[in-house]
Amino acid sequence: MICTLDYPHAPIWCDACYNQQQQALILAEMRRTNNLKEREIELRTLGEWVNTEQSPRRVYLQATPRPAESPKTTGGTNIEPRRIDG
Repeated sequence: MICTLDYPHAPIWCDACYNQQQQALILAEMRRTNNLKEREIELRTLGEWVNTEQSPRRVYLQATPRPAESPKTTGGTNIEPRRIDG
């Protein structure tokens, strides 16, 4: 896609210029990533690389004791129909 506008404009108004700007940003980040990786490899070969990742900490939870069983009691509301002896 080629820009057809013949006056100064912001990339947001032109699809071609916007795509070109995005590609330039992606290229800059890829170069930055490449430079960082080269630096990491260099430090690893010199033995100066420090791994900053830590292993996950183990979290121990204390078990909660079981509640003491209450003695079985009978009681409550009687829902049986009453017998009338008569």
